[in-house]
Amino acid sequence: MIVKLNNISISAISTAIPKQQFEIKDLCPSYSTEEIKRLVSVTGIESVRIAPKDLCTSDLCLEAAKLLLLELGVSPSDIDGIVFVSQTPDYIMPATSLILQAKLNLRKDIVAFDINYGCSAYVYGLLQASLLVSSSSCKKVLVCVGDVISKYVNPRDKSLIVIFGDAGSATLVEKGNHSIAFNIMSEGSGAQYLVIKAGSNRYPKNKDTCIERIDEDGNWHTDENLYMDGIQLMNFCLSNVPATINDLLRFVGWAKEEIGFFGLHQANKFLVNSIRKRIGVKEECVPITMQNTGNTGPASLPLLLSIEHERLNRENRLEKSILSGFGSGLSCGAVACNLAESKIFSPLEI
Repeated sequence: MIVKLNNISISAISTAIPKQQFEIKDLCPSYSTEEIKRLVSVTGIESVRIAPKDLCTSDLCLEAAKLLLLELGVSPSDIDGIVFVSQTPDYIMPATSLILQAKLNLRKDIVAFDINYGCSAYVYGLLQASLLVSSSSCKKVLVCVGDVISKYVNPRDKSLIVIFGDAGSATLVEKGNHSIAFNIMSEGSGAQYLVIKAGSNRYPKNKDTCIERIDEDGNWHTDENLYMDGIQLMNFCLSNVPATINDLLRFVGWAKEEIGFFGLHQANKFLVNSIRKRIGVKEECVPITMQNTGNTGPASLPLLLSIEHERLNRENRLEKSILSGFGSGLSCGAVACNLAESKIFSPLEI
């Protein structure tokens, strides 16, 4: 699906991350010093942010949203809609968006709903908010995106504990003077390549789902833990992300040389660089910022902007921006937008 919507503004972006960190070097003696150096070199990750037991995705998004509203001087009563996008909601039911509606003291007559999405979640959240604004159903929509996926990573799964971190975000989408365009693709036949198998109706938890197994690489996990087939995911991303971005550029009539900022989902350094090379753009246009946060899944794009916004603004790179999320689903989404007038705040630690 490829679509362009007019008179849309991404007014502000804020993010929140846990203070608690897991240092990759702490894997010694499970890994040798040389193995850790090689791991950091390939992934670009030295530490990941870990939410403590009592911290949920909604808590991170709540603090990000409160900061955004405060800094913008926007009253909660001005918000017409809230969209929560995450794979780690507070409960199976009710929707986490309703919990955020109450905690933020938003009006009772607003639209509030959840979307279950991972790596491409931010693009989906922006699309849904933009559709609501474009239809004149809403004037201001709060998009809350994030995960606390570390709670589903087996502590003995060395392949994942060094990659995935936690974060939340809030973005305000409203009527404005800019156009925004999206390109979305899905390949559900690969759903099993990044999955938490047990815990819902298709595969309820039972005495067998918590049994630990070890794979050929020495990583332990249960069916209640996050499982990832990294090779299959990489193949999907390398095959589809460049094409999705290139098709979007042709659709909006932008040349690659005009784009100041390509924001790619911060999966790992190797994959980001591989996609960048396939697209054919310079390194300075494609920042890599997961060094001290890890792959924060749904929140990686707003977090990337929170970390890099000062440089990007200083170098006037945000007027023509491409954001691309890709991974779980399997899914891929890209958005072409103007972020030059967006207020972007540095990450809040909680």
